[in-house]
Amino acid sequence: MNKPRKTRIDTVSGALETVQAAKKPVKLPRHVKIDRGDKPFFNSVLAEFARSELSDHTLELLAILARAMADLDREQRKLREEGSVLIGPSGKAGVNPRQTVVSSVSATILSLRRSLSLQAHAKNGDARDIASRRQTAKTIEADTVASDLLGLV
Repeated sequence: MNKPRKTRIDTVSGALETVQAAKKPVKLPRHVKIDRGDKPFFNSVLAEFARSELSDHTLELLAILARAMADLDREQRKLREEGSVLIGPSGKAGVNPRQTVVSSVSATILSLRRSLSLQAHAKNGDARDIASRRQTAKTIEADTVASDLLGLV
């Protein structure tokens, strides 16, 4: 059974779908929560995607990625304050356990980034094609936002 093909971005109907998607606010699925400290990271990773590309699953992964990035930022700040080497009660130097946490969270971030890339590849094809369509969609979305601000649409 063949699933319906996605409308090409370089067609009028594809551009229209992109404009409509650009006007919709991004809404996380109800079961996905992000904290105030996660929001800047979420906005950062969200900006890498055209709104027309976003599915609930993609938003879930982006929220998890944003939380991990916020955690990494917080843990790295603490590690810098404490230092990589701690002196224990016996006077012996040892590796700060926070170093393991930082490494683990970094690996999680890289894994999520790969997952988002693999999902995009499976869903949309070759990376060059995805990048081209994404740039076209983001240009259309930016033009839509600018037109809205100027009252042209």
